[in-house]
Amino acid sequence: MRNWMLLAVLALPLSGEPLSKGERDQAMSHLQGTRKMILDFIAPLSEAQWTFKAGPERWSIAECAEHITETENLLRGMIQQSAKKLPVDEEKRTARAADKDASGKKVLTTMTDRSKPASAPKEIRPTGKYATKAALAAALNARRDETIRFVETTEDDLRGRFFKTGPAKEMDLYEMILMISGHSERHLLQMKEVTAAVGYPR
Repeated sequence: MRNWMLLAVLALPLSGEPLSKGERDQAMSHLQGTRKMILDFIAPLSEAQWTFKAGPERWSIAECAEHITETENLLRGMIQQSAKKLPVDEEKRTARAADKDASGKKVLTTMTDRSKPASAPKEIRPTGKYATKAALAAALNARRDETIRFVETTEDDLRGRFFKTGPAKEMDLYEMILMISGHSERHLLQMKEVTAAVGYPR
């Protein structure tokens, strides 16, 4: 009887499962890679290039970089809070288990699709809060370090918790980590578009 009960307990689905090494490595690699691409891109820019705007309603490279930096804490905070508050949904985890790798790639592909315009919420629109490029780079570095540290050390079940991103859309919390990285890459593409605009300083 005791052995039967033990087997029954072992057969129950686990909750609170941490990320696999492969998932951690994938997220950290992309977070580190996109940060390096952004910092390498902005490093040689002159002040005129840094602040150039192709039009009154267009963002400068400085504003794109500020938006990336401010979004980092917002998204990471949402993930960390949701990891503590949202219940684990084993049914959804099981239903999505077969295509979870594909779903991560889809997040990155969707985030970097510049053909679909998006409007940033007021709290993460650029306001010119960083006086210099160096100050912004330092802030981006510190915030990305914190995100990477979270991915590296968290024992939260990010694959079993789901966050609604729209009326009929949701992501698991791991996909939201990839969203941070994909968001950075999306706005790196926007920065490159600025350099191709008429009037950009050479």
